[in-house]
Amino acid sequence: MMTRNEAHNLASACQIPLNDQFHALNHDTVERIIAAADFVKYRQPKNANGSRARYFHAYMVRSANSERGV
Repeated sequence: MMTRNEAHNLASACQIPLNDQFHALNHDTVERIIAAADFVKYRQPKNANGSRARYFHAYMVRSANSERGV
């Protein structure tokens, strides 16, 4: 599980905005999200109903906004 600080640091390093509007992101940003997912070896759920980039972005947003930081 990614901590709050890790999510913020990764988003900052890869210039990934942590908002809920994944579908409004441009192609270059989505490519950076995919690269970040590869970096942390993220695997989307088997029953995923969408792209790995969309799931990883949502995971980063949840992690960054978590109260506990975990």
